[in-house]
Amino acid sequence: MRKVIYQAITISALILLTGCTPIVNKYRVSVDAITNPNENLAPTSYQIKALGKNTDENGLEFQRHTAQLINILNEKGYTPSKAGHLAEQTIYFDYGIDKVKEETRTYSQPNISFGFYHNYYHPFWSDFTYSSYHTYQKTYTLYNRYIEILAKNQAGKELWRVDVSSVGESKDLKHIVPILLDASKEYIGKNTERPVNLVLKEKREKKRK
Repeated sequence: MRKVIYQAITISALILLTGCTPIVNKYRVSVDAITNPNENLAPTSYQIKALGKNTDENGLEFQRHTAQLINILNEKGYTPSKAGHLAEQTIYFDYGIDKVKEETRTYSQPNISFGFYHNYYHPFWSDFTYSSYHTYQKTYTLYNRYIEILAKNQAGKELWRVDVSSVGESKDLKHIVPILLDASKEYIGKNTERPVNLVLKEKREKKRK
Protein backbone atom coordinates (compact mmCIF):
# COMPACT_ATOMS: atom_id res chain seq x y z
CA MET A 1 0.00 0.00 0.00
CA ARG A 2 2.84 2.38 0.84
CA LYS A 3 4.41 1.61 -2.52
CA VAL A 4 1.22 2.64 -4.29
CA ILE A 5 1.09 5.87 -2.29
CA TYR A 6 4.71 6.61 -3.13
CA GLN A 7 4.09 6.02 -6.84
CA ALA A 8 1.05 8.27 -6.76
CA ILE A 9 3.02 11.07 -5.08
CA THR A 10 5.84 10.70 -7.58
CA ILE A 11 3.52 10.82 -10.59
CA SER A 12 1.67 13.86 -9.21
CA ALA A 13 4.95 15.68 -8.65
CA LEU A 14 6.16 14.90 -12.16
CA ILE A 15 2.92 16.16 -13.67
CA LEU A 16 3.19 19.42 -11.76
CA LEU A 17 6.86 19.89 -12.61
CA THR A 18 6.43 19.15 -16.30
CA GLY A 19 3.45 21.46 -16.64
CA CYS A 20 1.11 18.76 -17.90
CA THR A 21 -1.70 19.92 -15.68
CA PRO A 22 -3.62 22.69 -17.43
CA ILE A 23 -4.35 25.47 -14.96
CA VAL A 24 -6.93 27.96 -16.17
CA ASN A 25 -7.13 31.21 -14.24
CA LYS A 26 -10.51 32.74 -13.51
CA TYR A 27 -11.26 36.42 -13.10
CA ARG A 28 -14.08 38.08 -11.20
CA VAL A 29 -15.28 40.96 -13.33
CA SER A 30 -17.78 43.75 -12.70
CA VAL A 31 -19.63 45.34 -15.64
CA ASP A 32 -21.55 48.60 -15.35
CA ALA A 33 -23.35 49.95 -18.44
CA ILE A 34 -25.58 52.95 -19.00
CA THR A 35 -27.36 54.46 -22.02
CA ASN A 36 -28.92 57.78 -22.94
CA PRO A 37 -32.69 57.16 -23.10
CA ASN A 38 -33.26 60.21 -25.30
CA GLU A 39 -30.86 59.35 -28.12
CA ASN A 40 -30.79 56.85 -30.96
CA LEU A 41 -28.50 54.01 -29.94
CA ALA A 42 -28.53 52.04 -33.17
CA PRO A 43 -25.12 50.92 -34.49
CA THR A 44 -23.67 53.42 -36.97
CA SER A 45 -20.32 54.34 -38.47
CA TYR A 46 -17.64 55.08 -35.91
CA GLN A 47 -14.10 56.06 -35.15
CA ILE A 48 -12.08 55.20 -32.03
CA LYS A 49 -10.15 57.70 -29.94
CA ALA A 50 -8.34 57.51 -26.63
CA LEU A 51 -10.41 58.64 -23.66
CA GLY A 52 -7.46 59.51 -21.42
CA LYS A 53 -5.29 62.51 -22.26
CA ASN A 54 -2.12 60.59 -21.37
CA THR A 55 -2.93 57.60 -23.58
CA ASP A 56 -0.88 57.36 -26.76
CA GLU A 57 -3.23 56.40 -29.59
CA ASN A 58 -0.22 55.44 -31.71
CA GLY A 59 1.26 53.18 -29.03
CA LEU A 60 1.52 49.49 -29.81
CA GLU A 61 -0.41 48.45 -26.71
CA PHE A 62 -3.31 50.79 -27.47
CA GLN A 63 -3.39 49.62 -31.08
CA ARG A 64 -3.48 46.00 -29.97
CA HIS A 65 -6.44 46.49 -27.64
CA THR A 66 -8.19 48.74 -30.14
CA ALA A 67 -8.04 45.95 -32.73
CA GLN A 68 -10.00 43.71 -30.38
CA LEU A 69 -12.54 46.48 -29.70
CA ILE A 70 -12.97 46.99 -33.46
CA ASN A 71 -13.82 43.30 -33.87
CA ILE A 72 -16.38 43.55 -31.07
CA LEU A 73 -18.01 46.66 -32.54
CA ASN A 74 -18.12 45.16 -36.03
CA GLU A 75 -19.85 42.06 -34.65
CA LYS A 76 -22.45 44.39 -33.13
CA GLY A 77 -23.20 45.96 -36.51
CA TYR A 78 -21.04 49.05 -36.27
CA THR A 79 -19.01 50.02 -39.33
CA PRO A 80 -15.61 51.76 -39.28
CA SER A 81 -15.75 55.20 -40.85
CA LYS A 82 -13.46 55.76 -43.82
CA ALA A 83 -12.89 59.32 -42.64
CA GLY A 84 -12.91 60.39 -39.01
CA HIS A 85 -14.95 63.54 -39.58
CA LEU A 86 -17.70 61.47 -41.21
CA ALA A 87 -18.11 59.07 -38.28
CA GLU A 88 -21.57 59.23 -36.74
CA GLN A 89 -20.19 58.05 -33.42
CA THR A 90 -16.86 58.53 -31.72
CA ILE A 91 -15.99 55.61 -29.44
CA TYR A 92 -13.64 56.72 -26.68
CA PHE A 93 -11.61 53.90 -25.19
CA ASP A 94 -9.16 53.72 -22.34
CA TYR A 95 -7.76 51.30 -19.79
CA GLY A 96 -5.70 51.54 -16.64
CA ILE A 97 -4.82 50.26 -13.22
CA ASP A 98 -5.16 51.63 -9.68
CA LYS A 99 -3.67 50.32 -6.46
CA VAL A 100 -6.55 49.73 -4.06
CA LYS A 101 -5.14 47.77 -1.12
CA GLU A 102 -1.95 46.40 0.42
CA GLU A 103 -2.06 43.88 3.23
CA THR A 104 0.61 41.86 5.02
CA ARG A 105 -0.43 38.52 6.47
CA THR A 106 1.45 36.20 8.82
CA TYR A 107 1.30 32.45 8.27
CA SER A 108 2.40 29.51 10.41
CA GLN A 109 2.95 26.03 9.06
CA PRO A 110 4.55 22.81 10.30
CA ASN A 111 7.88 21.66 8.98
CA ILE A 112 7.66 18.49 6.92
CA SER A 113 10.52 16.03 6.65
CA PHE A 114 10.88 12.89 4.61
CA GLY A 115 12.41 9.52 5.42
CA PHE A 116 12.46 5.79 4.69
CA TYR A 117 10.22 3.35 6.43
CA HIS A 118 10.32 -0.36 5.59
CA ASN A 119 12.17 0.45 2.38
CA TYR A 120 9.40 2.75 1.17
CA TYR A 121 9.75 6.47 0.92
CA HIS A 122 6.98 8.37 2.63
CA PRO A 123 6.36 11.73 4.28
CA PHE A 124 5.98 11.98 8.02
CA TRP A 125 5.33 14.87 10.38
CA SER A 126 7.98 16.04 12.77
CA ASP A 127 7.19 16.37 16.47
CA PHE A 128 4.30 18.72 17.06
CA THR A 129 6.04 21.29 19.19
CA TYR A 130 6.47 25.01 18.70
CA SER A 131 9.94 24.36 17.33
CA SER A 132 8.50 22.31 14.47
CA TYR A 133 6.58 25.27 13.10
CA HIS A 134 7.87 28.24 11.21
CA THR A 135 6.17 31.52 10.47
CA TYR A 136 6.51 33.80 7.50
CA GLN A 137 4.90 36.93 6.17
CA LYS A 138 3.57 37.68 2.74
CA THR A 139 2.41 41.04 1.42
CA TYR A 140 -0.54 41.10 -0.94
CA THR A 141 -1.18 44.11 -3.16
CA LEU A 142 -4.52 44.37 -4.91
CA TYR A 143 -5.10 46.41 -8.04
CA ASN A 144 -8.22 47.55 -9.82
CA ARG A 145 -7.73 46.82 -13.54
CA TYR A 146 -10.31 48.57 -15.69
CA ILE A 147 -11.47 49.62 -19.14
CA GLU A 148 -13.78 52.46 -20.16
CA ILE A 149 -15.75 52.63 -23.40
CA LEU A 150 -17.77 55.78 -24.10
CA ALA A 151 -19.76 56.59 -27.24
CA LYS A 152 -20.68 60.12 -28.32
CA ASN A 153 -22.57 61.34 -31.36
CA GLN A 154 -21.43 64.07 -33.73
CA ALA A 155 -22.97 66.70 -31.47
CA GLY A 156 -20.83 65.50 -28.58
CA LYS A 157 -23.71 63.99 -26.61
CA GLU A 158 -23.00 60.82 -24.68
CA LEU A 159 -24.90 57.82 -26.08
CA TRP A 160 -23.74 54.88 -24.02
CA ARG A 161 -20.94 53.87 -21.71
CA VAL A 162 -19.51 50.58 -20.45
CA ASP A 163 -17.13 50.29 -17.50
CA VAL A 164 -15.52 46.95 -16.77
CA SER A 165 -13.19 46.26 -13.86
CA SER A 166 -11.51 43.42 -12.03
CA VAL A 167 -9.59 43.47 -8.75
CA GLY A 168 -6.57 41.20 -8.35
CA GLU A 169 -2.84 40.96 -7.74
CA SER A 170 -1.65 40.98 -11.35
CA LYS A 171 -0.55 44.22 -12.99
CA ASP A 172 -0.28 42.64 -16.43
CA LEU A 173 -2.68 44.84 -18.42
CA LYS A 174 -1.48 43.33 -21.68
CA HIS A 175 -3.00 40.06 -20.51
CA ILE A 176 -6.02 41.33 -18.54
CA VAL A 177 -7.44 44.06 -20.82
CA PRO A 178 -8.51 41.49 -23.47
CA ILE A 179 -10.46 39.66 -20.76
CA LEU A 180 -12.19 42.87 -19.74
CA LEU A 181 -13.02 43.62 -23.37
CA ASP A 182 -14.57 40.17 -23.71
CA ALA A 183 -16.75 40.95 -20.72
CA SER A 184 -18.00 44.16 -22.37
CA LYS A 185 -19.38 42.45 -25.49
CA GLU A 186 -22.91 41.81 -24.30
CA TYR A 187 -23.32 45.24 -22.72
CA ILE A 188 -22.31 47.64 -25.49
CA GLY A 189 -25.22 49.98 -26.15
CA LYS A 190 -27.20 48.48 -23.28
CA ASN A 191 -28.21 49.55 -19.82
CA THR A 192 -27.66 47.64 -16.58
CA GLU A 193 -29.72 48.61 -13.55
CA ARG A 194 -26.79 47.72 -11.34
CA PRO A 195 -23.25 46.38 -11.84
CA VAL A 196 -23.20 42.82 -13.18
CA ASN A 197 -20.69 40.41 -11.66
CA LEU A 198 -19.16 37.76 -13.92
CA VAL A 199 -16.52 35.06 -13.65
CA LEU A 200 -14.47 34.62 -16.82
CA LYS A 201 -11.85 32.08 -17.71
CA GLU A 202 -8.71 33.28 -19.40
CA LYS A 203 -8.12 32.20 -22.97
CA ARG A 204 -5.08 30.04 -23.50
CA GLU A 205 -3.10 31.17 -26.50
CA LYS A 206 -2.46 28.55 -29.14
CA LYS A 207 1.19 27.78 -29.75
CA ARG A 208 2.40 28.64 -33.21
CA LYS A 209 3.91 25.80 -35.16
